[in-house]
Amino acid sequence: MSNTDDELVRLMTVPNPATGHIIEQALQAEGIEAKVVGDYLDASFGDLPGTLPEIWVHQKDLEAAKKIVEQHTSSSDQDSDEG
Repeated sequence: MSNTDDELVRLMTVPNPATGHIIEQALQAEGIEAKVVGDYLDASFGDLPGTLPEIWVHQKDLEAAKKIVEQHTSSSDQDSDEG
């Protein structure tokens, strides 16, 4: 494993802290170390552009994390279509 594999990269920006932590837990359940960053910046700065929470993962896990998020998003969309 090279140093770039351990490098942290942004996976995605999410609309709110709750969504970020749900995705973080889904990734961790699949064995991917993930961290929500900036989840409560809006408490300090208000609703300013650029203060949305982000989810960060290791570079080596980026592609797998994208697939997991896509699977959870598509299954969530199907659940809401059925309801």
